[in-house]
Amino acid sequence: MDPEPPAGVDTSKPTVARMYDFYLGGTNNYPADRATVDDVTKGMPYVFKMAAESRSFLHRAIRFMCTRGIDQFIDLGAGVPCADNTHQVAQRVTPKAHVLYVDIDETAVAVGQKMWAGNETTSFIHGSALELDAILSDPETKKLFDLSKPVGVLMIGLVNFLDVDVSRDLFTSLGRSLAEGSVDVLRASYGRTNTPVITRSTAELPPIFHGFRMVDPGLVLLHDWHMDMAEEGDENPPTTKAWYGVVLET
Repeated sequence: MDPEPPAGVDTSKPTVARMYDFYLGGTNNYPADRATVDDVTKGMPYVFKMAAESRSFLHRAIRFMCTRGIDQFIDLGAGVPCADNTHQVAQRVTPKAHVLYVDIDETAVAVGQKMWAGNETTSFIHGSALELDAILSDPETKKLFDLSKPVGVLMIGLVNFLDVDVSRDLFTSLGRSLAEGSVDVLRASYGRTNTPVITRSTAELPPIFHGFRMVDPGLVLLHDWHMDMAEEGDENPPTTKAWYGVVLET
């Protein structure tokens, strides 16, 4: 049985956040989301494997940032909470890590706020990555973060939905607003698909994050990025050639 949707949420239309929740085995999705996933799998039969691979990359990137001394994270386009969320991964390495989740999806925000109400190190707010100033000035951000210190910014599925100019403006804003030593993590789709995402070649991405330094090994397929940061049980994640990832430092 599907969960009762949050008040005011229209579940008759699919959302990317709830579809991704289904890819990862979550329960906060509805018939319209699952029907759209069925359509996606006709053109991308490996989409569930892609989601698992992306999740593994996210976890390795978080652990990498923790080893660099970063203990505050913003997860932009965080999606619906499910197993092993950003703060849980980070706090296994850095117990006092603080995490702010941000999404425009009402289901994601409602589930996150209910799940982590009263959590002193974690908050979930409604917001758009395109309104970075509003996010950074939000009372929850001010409560959790010291913005004079480096921040880890996770944009795992975000850039796929932004055109080049908007993406470039976002990175420019991040570079201007965050302390030196902050780290940005992104994943982009590789090749062309029939899904409503923007795909780019490896040559098209670097101009978007001009001014940032790529952390070794640079722009690579997800399963080629720092497998030394894998936790026990995650040493052999699903592998595809559909996504590539990069970690950037200001």
